[in-house]
Amino acid sequence: MVGNKLNFLMMKQLKTAFFIAFILFYACNDQLNNPTGSTGIPRQVTVKEVVNFSGASIIYYDRPNDENLQYVKAVWTTDDGIEYNQTASFYTDSLLVDGFGEEGSYTVKLYSVSHGQTYSEPVEVTVNPTRPPYMVVHDNLQISPTFMGIRVTAENETGAKLAFRTFKQDEATDEWVEVGTYYTVNPNVEYFNRGHEPEIDQNFRVQVRDRWGHWSPPKDVVCSPWFEMELPKDLFREIALCNLSGDGSSVPDQTGYTLPSNFWGHKMHSWSGSATSFDRLYDGVVGAGGECYHTKPLAPFPQHFTIDLGDKYNLSRFLLWPRNDASNQFRGGHPQIVRVYGASYNGDSPSELVDDINDEEAWLDLGLFYLSRADGSFEPYPGTNDRTAEDNEILVNGHEMTLNAIDQPVRYVRVQFIKAFATSLHAGSIQIGEISFFGAN
Repeated sequence: MVGNKLNFLMMKQLKTAFFIAFILFYACNDQLNNPTGSTGIPRQVTVKEVVNFSGASIIYYDRPNDENLQYVKAVWTTDDGIEYNQTASFYTDSLLVDGFGEEGSYTVKLYSVSHGQTYSEPVEVTVNPTRPPYMVVHDNLQISPTFMGIRVTAENETGAKLAFRTFKQDEATDEWVEVGTYYTVNPNVEYFNRGHEPEIDQNFRVQVRDRWGHWSPPKDVVCSPWFEMELPKDLFREIALCNLSGDGSSVPDQTGYTLPSNFWGHKMHSWSGSATSFDRLYDGVVGAGGECYHTKPLAPFPQHFTIDLGDKYNLSRFLLWPRNDASNQFRGGHPQIVRVYGASYNGDSPSELVDDINDEEAWLDLGLFYLSRADGSFEPYPGTNDRTAEDNEILVNGHEMTLNAIDQPVRYVRVQFIKAFATSLHAGSIQIGEISFFGAN
């Protein structure tokens, strides 16, 4: 009897709950189909202020106290005749209008839009964007000779997304032939276009494009690239400093990771079937996952290696490819912050090298470099398939580091690794597939 009464009460509660849910569903459905105020024309906004800057403007306004208003829509036409629009929700009090290829005065129409997509009459406001980023960059762009090509620098203060097209004039036909395109959002633009004949005057041209397809006028220059060659790797040798005993055949005990002078650059990590000897750095092959330079995981930073180039050179640049393994590309042991030094000593006896990187008389600072992703960021990718096409281009061509120009040739180079991308995988190690040095005798 008690059980039957309990079942009756439970069924009654379920029916009541179902009835309430049924009423709420239809009430909400009716509200969606016939939203409040959807049949009326919403009131207009009141413009408060216009802030103009490079290639764009922000319009600030007061929203009307009108339940019909769902969002505000701006419509404008740029100097090249293209109409753009932008919307802002009821909870926003400003709109960005951009895409202008030239500075000047433009009319923007602001519409209040109801839930039922009813438009108010437009409020017209005049904006006066200043000189757009691509033209500002064009104005301060500099083209100068460098090793086997040209160096292009500019200031991109707004961090606008820009493309730089580089051309070279064909001597036979006088036609301008495109020889490269460079993309960046970095405030400080610097890129190199190489592969040209050295010590011969040649005509180069650079144009800047923004993300709306506006092109700057060409900037032309006559340059005579400097001679450069890739250093022969068959002369490269590892120099294991760090107070090695005798002829360097034995190494200090590594217990507790307490070694002088960051010895970790010379302590290789290996695993079954791997090939991680030091000479994998310069064997001419970026290599498969197991064919690389791989320091010991969980070793402290900074880490380094020191290399004998086999001869004295004025160094121009340094190329580095990370380990050719998806789990390590812009992840894991992919180097991120690198400093390069050259020894002032150029003799044939490595034992005369000073093993103190802070000794400015013994070691010349050739540059501090940040190896970023293609978009300029330094966050490791969470997955192995998250890289962009531009990232993959870096992996194919290597990270290029232009070394500080020096008057004194160097034979010994120390490459110091201050940080890696380092996810949990192989955290604390450095993994490199290949390196190359360039310069001239």
